[in-house]
Amino acid sequence: MRHTPSAYTQLARLMAYLKPYWLTFAMALCCLVMLSASNTGFLSTIKHVTDEGFAGHAETSARIDLAAMLCGLLFVRALAGFGANYLVRIVGRRVIEDVRNHVFGHLLTLPASFFDQHAIANITTKMTFDCEQLYSAVTKVIISSVRDSLTIVGIVAYMLYLDWQLTLVFLMLAPIMTRYLKKMTPKLRNSGKQVQASMSDMTQVIEEAASGQRVVKIFNGQAYEYQRFSSIAATNRQMMVRLGRISGLNSMFVEMLAAIALGMVIFYSAGQFTAGEFAAFIGALLMLIGPVKAIASVNEDVQIAVTACQSVFAVLDTSAEINQGRLLLQAPIKEIQLQNVVFQYPYGQQAALQQLNLTIQAGESIALVGVSGGGKSTLVNLLPRFHESQQGKITINGIDIQQLPLPHLRQQFALVSQDTVLFNDTIYNNIAYGSLRGATKEAVIAAAKAAYAWEFIEKLPQQLETHIGDRGLRLSGGQRQRLSIARAMLKNAPILILDEATSALDNESEHQVQAALNQLMAGKTTIMIAHRLTTIQHASRIIVMDQGQIVEEGQHEQLMQAGGKYAALYNMHAIRK
Repeated sequence: MRHTPSAYTQLARLMAYLKPYWLTFAMALCCLVMLSASNTGFLSTIKHVTDEGFAGHAETSARIDLAAMLCGLLFVRALAGFGANYLVRIVGRRVIEDVRNHVFGHLLTLPASFFDQHAIANITTKMTFDCEQLYSAVTKVIISSVRDSLTIVGIVAYMLYLDWQLTLVFLMLAPIMTRYLKKMTPKLRNSGKQVQASMSDMTQVIEEAASGQRVVKIFNGQAYEYQRFSSIAATNRQMMVRLGRISGLNSMFVEMLAAIALGMVIFYSAGQFTAGEFAAFIGALLMLIGPVKAIASVNEDVQIAVTACQSVFAVLDTSAEINQGRLLLQAPIKEIQLQNVVFQYPYGQQAALQQLNLTIQAGESIALVGVSGGGKSTLVNLLPRFHESQQGKITINGIDIQQLPLPHLRQQFALVSQDTVLFNDTIYNNIAYGSLRGATKEAVIAAAKAAYAWEFIEKLPQQLETHIGDRGLRLSGGQRQRLSIARAMLKNAPILILDEATSALDNESEHQVQAALNQLMAGKTTIMIAHRLTTIQHASRIIVMDQGQIVEEGQHEQLMQAGGKYAALYNMHAIRK
């Protein structure tokens, strides 16, 4: 069972991000100290003003001094308050920026299994809503805990100076309030978790409904999606109201204690205090209510922040991909070998690959075919180490791919898949992506021409600078696929993975894309997954997979003559066609 760090550990980890901004933070603390001290100074000034300015009938010069003292004190208080809030806000926003960058940077290093197990909407929520909740911990909690704690200490010290016996009686009420808040803390934390869970669910429903809006419309799913969203929105409302109720009860409890204390002061002070002492003591008691309520309410922010810390830091605590390789491939790729490879998904009932052995020679075009679930995609995902095999080993030129640094290993591969991945950016940036960013415009155009993509790009008003929209939806399916091929063309990696690259296209688009793929495959070691068996007849070798094992292999004519699984699949495809 995984140990959950304590609230203190979580907040201490968050506060470690303050270190680079210690000077700004120290300046903010100085402002908070000045702000807190001004509260005590204000009470002392009120006592003098009441005793000397009113009861004592002070002379004009004395009244001017008292007025100037009070005015100066309030000016200092205003400046200190502005400085504290502004500086803490600067530090808080810097910290949240650093946390987001740290989490996102780590996110990019996580294995594919992490993304298999977490919905994209949930990850998005961690980066947006949960990180924003941390801002409360860095700002509200710091301001309240420092300013209000020092204010309480200063005011209580002044009350002890005025009448220590009465003040000690008031302090006896503190354990009652502490016990009450301790009882409320688990409820606040639980409500905070449920608020964050509902926000994550809400983000997921919005994202799914927006990205799948065509399916929603064609199947008349609007009512269903509305019901899903409204149910989650109702849960979110209920949890937020519950948080508000608990916070309101805390505030009410503090004010009731303050009412009892105020009644005791009025009963006790008659004949005991001067007018100035009474005004100062009553003022101190009233000034205590605000900070005490703030300290009580900050518990709500702390519990929400702790829950957010658990959510965000859980990403940082997820192990990154293993990248301990130190060797580099010195010679051109000659051979890829899979030796007794076994792989099983964490959620799988049986192994996706079982003692699989395969040798691929440089320049071969290998076609992987078989029914869904046979292990084809799993096999190609193991080569660039998107997943790690549990047994056996995979070698390139005799070197275990575990011994190769991940960037170097993946530099050997180019990928074109059925689910074309394009970014909401320009055509140029989608082709010259990642390590290809330094490519010249001429090189990008050459790649686009080789992929038969330039014929539509040059007709666009902004050509390579055209923005293609979210996931490239401003382009047709065939155009998107050709951009993906152009990107692979520009990379010019020695090993090419084609994952059902033409299965979702119409006949005309398939013809254009297939022509581009033929250009791309020239001189490369190609591993392709295809459901349209007519596209792989000229492959060097066809590998038939079933239940994680190779059951047949050979060229098209050989396998058709053998009359085995491949022939059955091919004939079935021909009948459907």
